[in-house]
Amino acid sequence: MKPTKHLYLYFQDGQRLAMRFPQQQGDPAQISRLLRMQLESPFISLEVDGDLLLIPRESIKYLQVCPAPQSIPETTILGAELID
Repeated sequence: MKPTKHLYLYFQDGQRLAMRFPQQQGDPAQISRLLRMQLESPFISLEVDGDLLLIPRESIKYLQVCPAPQSIPETTILGAELID
């Protein structure tokens, strides 16, 4: 059984969209390349229940992937904590 990941999209208008998906297959270099391509695209693309969901990046305030993928962008600051 594949580990489960969660994606939380926080939109500019204050709404939130939560999704669950299986860990994606591929070697870490391929996953890193695909993640970079997603971040450079004008849309976040997701297959949801057999449908293609395209979300314009300009409407997204930020997104959160839990737990973080093994391969993350090189420029990522590690070990950060959210505080009030």
